[in-house]
Amino acid sequence: MIMVRGSAQQIDVGALTVPTAGNKIGVMLYRAKALTVLIASLLPVLAACGGRLYKVAPLPASVPPEISMGNGGGLDVGAVALDGERSYERFEANLPLAGVIAVDVRMINKSEAAIMTNSLRFELRNPSGAALKRIAPKKALGAVMKYYGDNFYAKVSYQQTLEDYESVALKQGVAIEPEREIRGIVFFQTKRETTSVDGLILSVAGLSAPVNVQLQTAHK
Repeated sequence: MIMVRGSAQQIDVGALTVPTAGNKIGVMLYRAKALTVLIASLLPVLAACGGRLYKVAPLPASVPPEISMGNGGGLDVGAVALDGERSYERFEANLPLAGVIAVDVRMINKSEAAIMTNSLRFELRNPSGAALKRIAPKKALGAVMKYYGDNFYAKVSYQQTLEDYESVALKQGVAIEPEREIRGIVFFQTKRETTSVDGLILSVAGLSAPVNVQLQTAHK
C-alpha cells in the first residue's frame, strides 16, 4: 500500500516510510532503517548456513610419516610436508599458496623418561637456509581465510573450523611416555604463492641433542 502524507515529504511503502528527495534527514534515517531490516533478515539465513568454512580431514592412520632412524636425543622423528594438492585434500585449501606450510610430524620416545611436547622447539628451514616461523592453528586458519577472501562468515562456522584445525595439530603440554608415539600437524609461515615444499629441513630442539630431519614431500 502506498500513502502520500502532508506536502509529499514522505511516502508509506509497506512497513517502511520512504521520504522524498527533498527531505534529506529523512532519507538518511530511511537508509539506516533499511540496512537494519536487511541485516535482521539475513541473520536467520546465516544461522541456517552455519557449516564449516573448510572441511578438515582427520589424520590419516593408513599413511603415517616414516620414521627417520639414527637420530639422537632419545626421540625418533618422521615428518612429511604437505604440498598444494595434498593440503587441499586434508584442509580443503591450498595452504602453501596461502603462505602456510603444514608438516605432518610423528615422534616416538626412545628414551627412558617421558618427554613433554611443550619442551620441544620446532624450526623449519627452506633450501636456502632461511628459517620459517612456527605459527598456531588459529593464525594458520587466518592466513587461509585472508588468502581466499573469506571476510563474511557465521561465527559458528569459524569456531567449528578452528576446532578442526586444532584437533589435527600437534598437541602441546602432552607427555610422550617411553616407547609411545605422538602425531600431529605443525604449521609454519612462509611467503604467499609458494608452489614447492621440496628440500625443507625440520629441526627439533629441546633434547639432549637436536634432531634434524630432511622432510619427505606428500605428493598426491
